[in-house]
Amino acid sequence: MYRLRTLDVWDTLLRRRCHPDLIKLIAARHLALRHGQSLSPGWGDPWKLLRERCLIEGELARAAAVRGGDDEYTLHQVLETLLERATALDQGRRRTLANELLDAELAIEKANTYADPDCRRALAEYPAERSLFLSDFYMPAGLIQELLQHHGIADLAPEGISSCDIGLNKRSGRLFQYVHERHDVAPSDHVHVGDNRHSDHEVPRSLGIEAVHYEPEEAHRQRRGRERLYPDRGTLLNHIDEEVRHDAEAAAAQAGEPARSALLLGARCAPLFVGYATFIAERAIAEGLERLFFLTREGEFFLEVYRRTFPEARLAACALPPTEVLEVSRLATFCASLQEIGTGELMRLWNLYSTQSMAALGKTLRLPEAPLEALCARHAIPYAEPVVYPWKDGRVQALFADHDFRQVLQAQIDADRALLLAYLDLHGFGDGLARAGIVDIGWRGTIQDNLALVRPNTRTHGFYLALAKFLNPQPGNVRKHAYGPDLNQAQEFGHFLDAVSPIEMLCNSPNGSTEGYRRRDDGGIEAIRNVDADENRVHDAFVRHFQQGVLLAAGHWGRYVDSHAILASELRGHACEIWDALISRSPQELTEAYAALSHNEIFGVGHFVDKSAVPSIGTMFRGVVDRRARFEVIQYIKQTQWEAGLWKRHDLGLVHRGLLTLALIGGRLYKRYLRWRRQRRQRAGS
Repeated sequence: MYRLRTLDVWDTLLRRRCHPDLIKLIAARHLALRHGQSLSPGWGDPWKLLRERCLIEGELARAAAVRGGDDEYTLHQVLETLLERATALDQGRRRTLANELLDAELAIEKANTYADPDCRRALAEYPAERSLFLSDFYMPAGLIQELLQHHGIADLAPEGISSCDIGLNKRSGRLFQYVHERHDVAPSDHVHVGDNRHSDHEVPRSLGIEAVHYEPEEAHRQRRGRERLYPDRGTLLNHIDEEVRHDAEAAAAQAGEPARSALLLGARCAPLFVGYATFIAERAIAEGLERLFFLTREGEFFLEVYRRTFPEARLAACALPPTEVLEVSRLATFCASLQEIGTGELMRLWNLYSTQSMAALGKTLRLPEAPLEALCARHAIPYAEPVVYPWKDGRVQALFADHDFRQVLQAQIDADRALLLAYLDLHGFGDGLARAGIVDIGWRGTIQDNLALVRPNTRTHGFYLALAKFLNPQPGNVRKHAYGPDLNQAQEFGHFLDAVSPIEMLCNSPNGSTEGYRRRDDGGIEAIRNVDADENRVHDAFVRHFQQGVLLAAGHWGRYVDSHAILASELRGHACEIWDALISRSPQELTEAYAALSHNEIFGVGHFVDKSAVPSIGTMFRGVVDRRARFEVIQYIKQTQWEAGLWKRHDLGLVHRGLLTLALIGGRLYKRYLRWRRQRRQRAGS
């Protein structure tokens, strides 16, 4: 029985799930996300904050040694100095924020540490009258004690000393001498247990203390494995990829084709979706959002990825906002969002669909077919015939001026808006919600616009895979952010948006599109979903297996994104490479699945689009002189835009594929010409 037993803390009583410096990086991420508005320009990068913190620690250590103590400093000193350099806050606000950051770092330590599984058994061999912890650490003893209590092992060392509290450490031996003097203990009556060969073994032995080198083989092996993942981020990402590959291949071995190929493809593509989920979480914290709404249909898949990436619903010691699937669509929200009746307001639709039949318009506005068809006949508008630039057509203008038409449309607006608002209230998107996040695949965020117009008191932040150039004025309470390309900011990766429907297919849900809402018998509100069996055949055969691969991989990534401070920006380059490969070097199985797709285009077009159907060679040549044939070709160009997928259509002849490809290229060039001309006119006008 010894009079005194002292215990090292790190890798003796407690172990970390990551390299120690990753705790500092997670803390830097917390500062950048939660308090980014307080940082001076250029200080928003967590890696820059980490590097500056390490410099400060070295400076404070050297200054302490010059004063005659050991090279010790407190975490609070480090944080205050960091805030002095990285912010313009006054001293009082820096001190307050430093206290908040210290609490956050303690929470990060709790989340990323665990009790050594063997220490209690090992320490039983060295009984003593009194036990203390001794730690060379920058957190005060009180916080170390809180960590031990959190993990249920405070009884092993009910009190202790941290080197930062007294300016002396184990490395120099002066902390051991301080303990002997303070507790009146001779070295021969003292046993010390720890893992560090120098500080916990050689130094105490040189002072006459019984020193026990504690290094359990398995725990030490795991520690070394974790620490190898820190210095080089490439090593970490490769390690995760290898974990995913091994697990995915085991799962795929149980499946036949095309399920096997789809699952493996999904696992390889996971960094695109994990990076996007991380981007959403980071921005949700930075913007102080109260709730996150994942919009149907793609949002159903994105929410599953998000939850696997953040299984604890936390990031960098911050609780992530509550999440909810919102059953919405352009079709279910557009009519409800109309602010007035007129062709000007309908430009929000016609800027996207400049040629449209009144039948398609009626389906888009959810108007009853019989009265609308009769009203169109009144104004000599063929109901099913496409109208080019309807806002310029005198017949359409007369229709919108017709009192009877306005009554029909206003009744639909009022009914749709009442049901939509009731549905939103039921799902937490009430009028009192100040800041909400909207998650959708892209490409212009028009559903977000519709929701923002019916909830004008809520500021909405939209998070998208990519954003195309906005064609409509943006509501004042709307902000939009893209993880991938944003053509409103730059033309980087602009070709990604030339072929978006394959990405939509891969992210789709089997639960159908939302067409509107209805009241149940019990007074509640439910969404009306249009589930199409033809559409779901592709999902069942290919897409669900792709998504299974993504979700399998996301489960692995979820063990590292927070604990190893993987930033969305670190994955973005790889994510864009994955996206590029999907649309430019598409696997044959993907193109075959896409060619079999029946795609819901009721909003705007008025019907489902069969992706296997292409204009015949004869139709393409007739399009030169025949308006209907030309319209068919133009519609194909607008709805396809995927050259790589077209070239792999083995059911089409080479000449046919060549002509279709030329049509796609010509349509894209014409679109860019129109964009250039519009921008030129805007510059001339300004």
